Amino acid sequence: MLYTDAQKQEHIEEILALLYQIALRDSRIPIVLPEKEYTEEAALAVRAYQQAYGLPVTGEIDSDTWNSIVETYHRLTDAASPLTIFPAGMFLLQERDSGELVQLVQVLLNLAAQHYANLLPVTVSGAYDAETAAAVRKLQAVSALPETGILDRNTWNRLAALINTLQIGI
Repeated sequence: MLYTDAQKQEHIEEILALLYQIALRDSRIPIVLPEKEYTEEAALAVRAYQQAYGLPVTGEIDSDTWNSIVETYHRLTDAASPLTIFPAGMFLLQERDSGELVQLVQVLLNLAAQHYANLLPVTVSGAYDAETAAAVRKLQAVSALPETGILDRNTWNRLAALINTLQIGI
């Protein structure tokens, strides 16, 4: 049976989806959105994974790398429990909002940006400005959430989960 281009694209997307989930939980791995093409950005993430997990650093997904990514994905996700601490109700934070909760979000965005190079740091001002909205949109993009720039429950939970996975004290 021949291995079609469509099958190859499905396999690339599948393994990159697992690597994406690992990267959300392991700051040593750059976050790369799952695509059907194996890009240079994907190869960099694979090399980082291989280095972090003691595999030969080739940037190629051989069977040892594939099996390791699958095993790591299951180990990290099967044991993970969500950190859901978003305010009750239909609460949203968006441009022109201000206060301590906005300031907390800005601090958490900065903390995440220190550990994930493709997230954006912001000025901690307590004002939900265009800079904060852009950082939230970037977080939403790498988290495969709708890119609204509005901090809703799903975006908050993704940010909280990122912070929860960091090996730091806050």
